[in-house]
Amino acid sequence: MFSLQENTTASPDDVSALERVWHTPGYSRFIYAAYAILGIIFFGIGIYTALDLLMSFLNRGTILLTFGTLLSLCYVLINTIIGYGFVFYRKWLSVAFSSALILAGLLAAFFFISGDASREAALFTSMSMTSSILLFLFLTRHILSGRYVEPGAVIPFASALIFSFLFINFAVLH
Repeated sequence: MFSLQENTTASPDDVSALERVWHTPGYSRFIYAAYAILGIIFFGIGIYTALDLLMSFLNRGTILLTFGTLLSLCYVLINTIIGYGFVFYRKWLSVAFSSALILAGLLAAFFFISGDASREAALFTSMSMTSSILLFLFLTRHILSGRYVEPGAVIPFASALIFSFLFINFAVLH
């Protein structure tokens, strides 16, 4: 009789960080645990945002396509994509967080020029968190799998990121 493990072959890219935590000895176990925790956090944020949308739908009886609803949908997509990337420790996370950092930097420069200090400070906080995640990704790049440019993940992420920045700053850019 054949067992399920004998008949299935999984490439190293298909194994999640959670499984690597249990089957990897030494220092690498802590790195995979950090990836798993970050993935769970981002998935949790995405689920929380989706539940918030669901609750507003249940309270109102309909979903209004307002900027807030579209922004929430963008956040659900962004956090789900990032959560997947962390759970499966993908290389394209570096591209995703770099693009988020560049976009936030351009927006912070715009706010600096326009003199809006409160938005500028909020963006610098966001940029410092994004930079620390990028530093973590850079220091653990030997563990990352996949390709740096994965169109199936990077294009939806970049689209949702750009739309979310436009929705947040519509009054400023309009």
